This record gives sequence, structure tokens and C-alpha cells, in this order.
Amino acid sequence: MLKLDTWEPDVPLAGEVGGVSTVHGHYFAHAGHSASSFAHLLARHSFDHRMAQRTTAWAHDLRGTWDQPAAGDAYAVLGWTTTAALRTALSRRLDTLHPVAAFRLLEQPEIAALARSTHDFVILRGSHGLGNDWPPEIAGAISGIDLDLWPETGTTDADGAVALDLDTYLHRFVGTEFAG
Repeated sequence: MLKLDTWEPDVPLAGEVGGVSTVHGHYFAHAGHSASSFAHLLARHSFDHRMAQRTTAWAHDLRGTWDQPAAGDAYAVLGWTTTAALRTALSRRLDTLHPVAAFRLLEQPEIAALARSTHDFVILRGSHGLGNDWPPEIAGAISGIDLDLWPETGTTDADGAVALDLDTYLHRFVGTEFAG
């Protein structure tokens, strides 16, 4: 049984007896964990809401196949943000838009859901960038094209990135790996 605030893998991974380390770093399976405990894990591995080390979200269980992951199954985790920060960014973005464009932005289901949200978000980017056709793993994500994903202006770190709420992230991705 795991404590709510600790994350330890519960299954052995390729080449490891304990299941804590992989060839690439530390892998944490999402099954049975809460958004709150994952938020603490992200906070421990980040600085100023950006990941302090290379972090990967795995869409499929790839244990034992680290040398040949399937295309589109891995996403870079760039960092995390809060609902309050995204709402502030949305407000700034709306102020700069023509009223018709602002109205269209507010009609998007992801943006409309932000008004009712109280969740934190994981910021992801696919290996080949992300267009308008979201893969099932990130359906419902908020695009960095529509609003700034971090409070500071002028950062291009999040180009092509999306923000996905933690509950959806834990449901859609099987694990997160932090480079060792």
C-alpha cells in the first residue's frame, strides 16, 4: 500500500529487480494514484513550474521495450500549471483579441471547461509537435496556441504544447518517467 504523498513503482521494469529505475531513469505507474499525489511528485521534480529534468509521459505500457517505443506513444512533460494561471493567461489573451475572435476562443469546449475547473494541469508536447487533430491521449487539452501556459510572457518553451488536467493525464497515460 502506498502513502498518498509517495510514488513508488509497483512493478519491476526492464532490467531492474526493484522496479524503481529503468535504463533511462525513474518510472512511476499511474494506476491507483490520485491527481493530488501526482501534483506533489511534479512539484518535487520541477523548478518554477518547469521540469528540472527530462520527463516523459507514456501513453501505453512499454515495459520491456524501451529501445523501440512506438511512434506517438511518448510525450515530453514540460512542466505544470494551475487553473488560476491559465485563467489569468486567458484573460490577457482575450484582451488582445478582436471581439469575434475572443468569442470563438471562449466557445471552444476546452476553454469553456477552464471556467469551471479547479485542477492543476500538466504541460505536454508531442515528439512531432501537435496540430489540431489531437490524439486520444490528449483529447480535451488546452493548446498553447490559444493561451500562454506559463505566467511569464515571452517564453517560447511551450510552443506546440498543450495543458491537460491532472485527472485526465493520469487516466490517459500509464506512467511518467523522470530521467536519471
